[in-house]
Amino acid sequence: MGARILVVDDEDYIRRLIRFVLEDAGYEVLLAGSTEEGLRLLRETHPDLVTIDLMMPGLSGLDMMAEKQTDPMIRDIPSLVVTAVGIQADLEQANNLGATATLNKPFSHQQLLDVIRGVLDE
Repeated sequence: MGARILVVDDEDYIRRLIRFVLEDAGYEVLLAGSTEEGLRLLRETHPDLVTIDLMMPGLSGLDMMAEKQTDPMIRDIPSLVVTAVGIQADLEQANNLGATATLNKPFSHQQLLDVIRGVLDE
């Protein structure tokens, strides 16, 4: 089994799409529908990479990244920010909070795999 990737997105069809593409490419995939669940799974499973949607109900993806930065146990897990919102200020804030890479929705299967492989140095 390949690297373990945690996908944090409130939209079920996006989680399922990313899981399908990644599992097909040999990755192990964990899913979280909220940032709170994502933080819990980060701490419990220590995946090789986490994808984080910025626009989430309740705690946003930026909130999750800020909390991740304060926790030495999960701070160094690479983060791929996946967002439909191309707002430069949000992307800059995500980068300031330690985002390893960003990917804008909509994206192709190949774009997703290329970014993930780049982050994981594969």
